[in-house]
Amino acid sequence: MTSSPPKSLNQVEIFLKLENCKFESFDKKELYKFIRHTTWNLKYSKLKKPQKSLVLKYLSRLSGYSHIQIKRLVKKSVRGKLFDPKFNKNKTSFGRKYTDDDIKLLADFDGLANYPNGYALIESFRRMYEDFKDVHFERLAYISNGHLYNLRKTKIYQRVSLKFHHTKSISENLIGVREKPNPDNRPGYIRVDSVHGGERNGEKGVYYVNLVDEVTQFEIVICVRGISERFLGEVWSEILVSFPFGILNFHSDNGSEFINKIVADILKRMIISQTKSRPRHSNDNGLVETKNGSIIRKHFGYIYVHEECAPIINIYLDQYFNDFLDYHRPCAFPTRIQLPNGKITIIYKKSDYKTPYAKLKEVDPEGKYLHKGVSYDKLDKIAMKYSDYEYLKIMKEEQKKMIRKVRLKTNEKLLTEN
Repeated sequence: MTSSPPKSLNQVEIFLKLENCKFESFDKKELYKFIRHTTWNLKYSKLKKPQKSLVLKYLSRLSGYSHIQIKRLVKKSVRGKLFDPKFNKNKTSFGRKYTDDDIKLLADFDGLANYPNGYALIESFRRMYEDFKDVHFERLAYISNGHLYNLRKTKIYQRVSLKFHHTKSISENLIGVREKPNPDNRPGYIRVDSVHGGERNGEKGVYYVNLVDEVTQFEIVICVRGISERFLGEVWSEILVSFPFGILNFHSDNGSEFINKIVADILKRMIISQTKSRPRHSNDNGLVETKNGSIIRKHFGYIYVHEECAPIINIYLDQYFNDFLDYHRPCAFPTRIQLPNGKITIIYKKSDYKTPYAKLKEVDPEGKYLHKGVSYDKLDKIAMKYSDYEYLKIMKEEQKKMIRKVRLKTNEKLLTEN
């Protein structure tokens, strides 16, 4: 019997009553054509439910497809969307370029680095392969930004990645000048801001102070018991010399923790100019504001931590976290383009991603802005002692230890106070 499409329901019913009735086998293209003609001849969309069931049973027996699969194809046919499948007999079957191990390594590195954007992650992979000679990153070092996000959507990535697991006004004063600093591509222009760590029942916890160099994005984070002259006055001198280069400008918002006589005297002794943000110019301190979210909040969150824990957190910041930010975390550096109408537009290219230390060597290759006694040879030893991947693992282990100590200390203080 030839496989010609039925023209009435009677033909369908007769076929279903027959046994051992075989049709000529046909390929998928012929089958799709057969289904289209059948649904058209029988006006499938106007049939009642029992009659539709007969048609589906007929097509299922004829094709050997399951009832669900035939129902799906018929639905497409009725909507006019059942097109002939396209086959290319000469099509070459290529092997996978990125293996399961590559995706697992991507997920592991991504989780350790707290899920940076694609270009920053690719720059880290390039450094791992080219600078640290880690062959495990050979393929990932040259992955495209678009395909990296494709790999992030795979089931393997989502199974390994922790991201998809359930877890857990000030009055006017004469201190500082209201203006936006102009570094002129020189390191040493520091943007400063404070971040509240969290509170419990109205009680304030620790605070973080974030300092970022505008040109190189060199960053220093410290933790203090509170935002006041009492707690900050004794640490400013030490913080400012923690940068490998000299500080030329200190820029902040108008908070009293920065605009006060103690800070002004320290900056005056160190011959550092002080500026503060202008009214209705939110971008004056925009760089450090973005770092507050992408660095402080991302790594430390909003959880209440008792103020007595500040020294514990500072040890972690000083020994591990700040070196990670400056030597192992690629940042985006903007490219400014002037349009014909005179306006400036900002874009970020793949080549604009590099670590703050790499940017420092780029803008100051001779090291003329470095502190006396500091050289690139010494800084290279810090930067190359561990690969980015190794350092992330070490830092995460130390972070776990720090968190355990902080939780224990916070609970002890809460029990004592209650």
